[in-house]
Amino acid sequence: MNKLSIVINDQAKEIQVKEYKGQRVVTLAEIDELHKRSSGTAKRNFTSNKRHFVEGEDYFIVTPIQKDEIRTLEIPNRGLTLITESGYLMLVKSFQDELAWSVQRQLVKYYFKAKEKIFDTSQLSPELQMFDGLFKAIAKTELATHQLSEEIKATNDKVDNVSNILALNPTEWRKKINAIINKIANFRGGFEAYQDVRNESYQLLEDRAKCQLSVRLINKRRKMALEGAAKSRIDKTNKMDVIADDARLTEIYIAVVKELAIKNDVEVEAS
Repeated sequence: MNKLSIVINDQAKEIQVKEYKGQRVVTLAEIDELHKRSSGTAKRNFTSNKRHFVEGEDYFIVTPIQKDEIRTLEIPNRGLTLITESGYLMLVKSFQDELAWSVQRQLVKYYFKAKEKIFDTSQLSPELQMFDGLFKAIAKTELATHQLSEEIKATNDKVDNVSNILALNPTEWRKKINAIINKIANFRGGFEAYQDVRNESYQLLEDRAKCQLSVRLINKRRKMALEGAAKSRIDKTNKMDVIADDARLTEIYIAVVKELAIKNDVEVEAS
């Protein structure tokens, strides 16, 4: 079985060489292992952002009936997701720790790029060298045009997304705010980041509004108890209920979450 050894933080790690449709690929489980993330992290990030990935370019789905096309892997009945270099770089862009940078460099330099061969064209005849240079110039121009088109599309999409975020209003605000915070958490690593994002949003609100949500929550629960509210209802009351009670806090909190959405480059659907 062909394996490649890469060095991460002075430690040798072996990765099984896998090629599919002419491209080197890795599995989601391998990404978790190499980046030392909890099992399922890469899969969660991929599933949450799948609309941004192009099948056949950023990833492949291999089924058991395609087993002969990649014999170095066991294919489960549900199929197996294989990630290409472009998909890998998109998937781990939220991994910002020192280990992540080291792993990315090693995989890109020694695993994904290892197939590429550099041919010396200096021994070709002058005529062929001329044609080689001409074709390279044409290809470079076409790639630059394609890249510019993609950048323009990405910019337009981002402008539309920012417009959607800024258009958020107090109508059904709680549902929309929760959806945005979930997306920010997914961008930062999944479910484990959810509470951190929520706490960050509350802290920003408290700093801006000069208030203490925990104190207001205690007071609200005490008032509900005095008014004879059921204990189950009191226990379910949270800081979002406190924010909803105060129009000023609601307005500030919506603004805070809008800023977090733009900062973390998350997409918000139009109302």
